[in-house]
Amino acid sequence: MNTSELLAIAQSPTIEWLESCFGPGTLWRPGPAALPAGLQDKETRAFLTETGIPAVQLHALSYDSADLPERGMWEADPDELFGNRYPDDHSPPTRYSYCIGKLSQLHLMVSGNTGAVEIYNPDGWDHAAGYGGYAAPSVPEFIGALGLFTLYQQRFDDADVSAAFAALDEFTTLLEQLGQGPDESGFWEDLLEEIREECEYRDD
Repeated sequence: MNTSELLAIAQSPTIEWLESCFGPGTLWRPGPAALPAGLQDKETRAFLTETGIPAVQLHALSYDSADLPERGMWEADPDELFGNRYPDDHSPPTRYSYCIGKLSQLHLMVSGNTGAVEIYNPDGWDHAAGYGGYAAPSVPEFIGALGLFTLYQQRFDDADVSAAFAALDEFTTLLEQLGQGPDESGFWEDLLEEIREECEYRDD
C-alpha cells in the first residue's frame, strides 16, 4: 500500500487489515449486550462490536491489552482519575471512561461520551495529577495507528539508517494526519523520540 492507502485504512481499520497487522484471531469483539451503558459514544460501540480491538502485547511499545477478553474494560470516573473532583465530593459520576490497554503503567482510557482516548497516570492519582494527556481522537484511529506501527517497525531497524529515518518520518506524518502527531499525542511523543534516538545511535 502507498501512504494514501495506509492513511485511509488506518482511519477506518477493517477486521482483515487488523488481523494482517496483529495476527489471526487477535481481535476482541464483545457483543452489544456486554458493553457497559456508560459507553455512550456510538462510533466506539459500533467499532468494538463489529470490528474489535487487538488483545495483544506489543513489547516494542510496552503496550498490553491481552487481558481484555478475560477482564473486559475497566470502568472508572474520569473526574476522579484526573483530579477534577474534590475528595469529599461523593456525588454520582457524570460520565465514565474505559481502559482499552496499558502503556507500561499508564492506562489508555476511552471517554464514554466522546470516544476520545486519554491517558491515566496512576502515579498522580492521589495528588490530582492523574491526567497523562491526550492520546487519540477515537478508538478506531488509535488502533489504526498501532496497526501502522506493526507495519513500520521492521523498517525502523533497517541496517540502512537513512532508510530507517525515512520510515520514521513517513510514519510520523501518518500519525499527524491521524491527529496523533508528537505535538498532539502523549502516547506517541516519547515513543517516537526513543525510536529516533535509537536510529541516531546506530548512525554514529
